[in-house]
Amino acid sequence: MTFNAEQTQAWSPSNLDRVRSELLHGYQRIEQTLAQGSDDGDLMAGTMVTGAKLALERARPTWLSSNAVDTLSCMLISPAKTDALIGAGHYGFLVFEHPITETTLGSAEPSGTGPINGLVWWAAEFDGHGLRQDSDVPNLVVVHALSTRVSSELPWQPMVWEDSELTDLGMFPLPLGTEMTPPSVKQDDLAPAIQLLLAYGQAVESGRVLYGDVEGCAPQLPVPREVVVVYPATE
Repeated sequence: MTFNAEQTQAWSPSNLDRVRSELLHGYQRIEQTLAQGSDDGDLMAGTMVTGAKLALERARPTWLSSNAVDTLSCMLISPAKTDALIGAGHYGFLVFEHPITETTLGSAEPSGTGPINGLVWWAAEFDGHGLRQDSDVPNLVVVHALSTRVSSELPWQPMVWEDSELTDLGMFPLPLGTEMTPPSVKQDDLAPAIQLLLAYGQAVESGRVLYGDVEGCAPQLPVPREVVVVYPATE
């Protein structure tokens, strides 16, 4: 990739396998960097990286067109039960045709904001001290924002993403086992991402999403797919 730049290659569903592979290589480089430290911060960062890697390896990469994003977001039933976030499993991976919002998360270089081009998430249990991504009783979801920009806040060098179209801009948690009304954009620039995740979870949980496999991919990991149709909720 060209650091701090816009997309430099063709952006289509057929690129999902490449995007996943590039992200995995970036996380592997971060793991190598973290292996040189041993403080609590390194351990927590390692847990975050492990969770993101597992999501990339276990979830089907899913392409959302701009039309699908708009359709899903408009269908959100609010307040939403946050357990819908894991209605289809404990891991998820979405990539968008166009950025769904611009965020200050990660203080991306050079302007302090960056587009959100994708989301990776995994369920975890927070026990008051640390996170467990392998828990059978998760109480939150950790969401990683993927972007064509590079964070200025993370402790590793941006070169870990030197051959990746997308980078991990930063993460934010969402609680499970409760109801949530997404914030407004004025309150939180992550609001479009939160609204989309909840709406997508509701649609998947109720079987209202029709997928199609992405042609031209021969991945060793779960097959990429795209959202073809989103059916409206019924009474």
